[in-house]
Amino acid sequence: MGGLGESLHGPFMILTELISIPTGIVFLSALGTLWRSKVRLKVPLLFALGVVFNFSIGGLTGIFLADVATDIALQDTYFVVAHFHYTIMGGEIFGAFAAGYYWYPKITGRMYSETIGRIHFGLMFIMYNITFLVMFIPRTVGMNRRVAEYPPEFEFSNLVTTIAAFGLGLSFLPWVYNMLNSWIRGPKAPDNPWDAKTLEWQTTSPPPLENFDEFPTATGDAYGYGDDLVVHAVYGLRKGEGVNVNFGHNAAPAEGD
Repeated sequence: MGGLGESLHGPFMILTELISIPTGIVFLSALGTLWRSKVRLKVPLLFALGVVFNFSIGGLTGIFLADVATDIALQDTYFVVAHFHYTIMGGEIFGAFAAGYYWYPKITGRMYSETIGRIHFGLMFIMYNITFLVMFIPRTVGMNRRVAEYPPEFEFSNLVTTIAAFGLGLSFLPWVYNMLNSWIRGPKAPDNPWDAKTLEWQTTSPPPLENFDEFPTATGDAYGYGDDLVVHAVYGLRKGEGVNVNFGHNAAPAEGD
C-alpha cells in the first residue's frame, strides 16, 4: 500500500477498482468489433489480437492489486512489474505495431513481407509472454522488485526472464529489416490493400498533396461490408459528373451520369 494510512485503504480500493470500468469498455469494444466479423489474419490483426490477449492478463492481475488485502502482500514485488508491463507494453506497444503495419502501405507506397511480419509477431509475442508471465512466479515465494541480489531459490526464474528479455529485444530485428528493405525495394502497394471501406484508403498510396486530387463527398455508411449496394463517398458530385466510390467492389455511376 506504499505506506498509506489505514483511513485511506478504502478510498484506494474503490478508486482503483473504478479503473476496471473504462478498461472493461475497451476490452469489450475490441471483442465486439471481432464478433461475427470476417477475420483475415494479416499482420496488423495479429498484433491487434495480441493487444486483446495481453490486456486481458493485465486487467485480471490488476484486480489483485486493487484489493487492499492482496495488495499489502503484492505491492513492491515482481507481480507489480509484470502487471504494469502487461497493461502498458502489452497493450500500447503491440497496438502501436498493429497501427504501424496497417498504415505502412499508405505512408510509403510499398508493401512489406507478410512472412517476415508474421515471424516478428510470433517471436515478439512468445518472448514477451515468457518474460513477464515468469515474473509472476518469484512473487509467489516473496521476491521484491528493485533488488540487485536475491536468494538462490529465485535464480532459475530470473534466468528464464533474462534470457527471454534478450530474446524479446532480438525479436525487433525482423521488423527493422522488413521496414527498411520494403521501403527501398518492396512491391508497390495498391491503393487499398486491406479492402477497407473508410475514405482514406480510396486515395493513392502514398496520397498526393491534400490527400485527394478531387474533393470527395461522403454520402453513406462506411461499414457496410459485403454489401454491393453500399456507397460511402462520391467524387465530383457537385459537377454532375461524379463516380460513386463503392468500397471493395467495382464503382457504380452516380445519379445524373
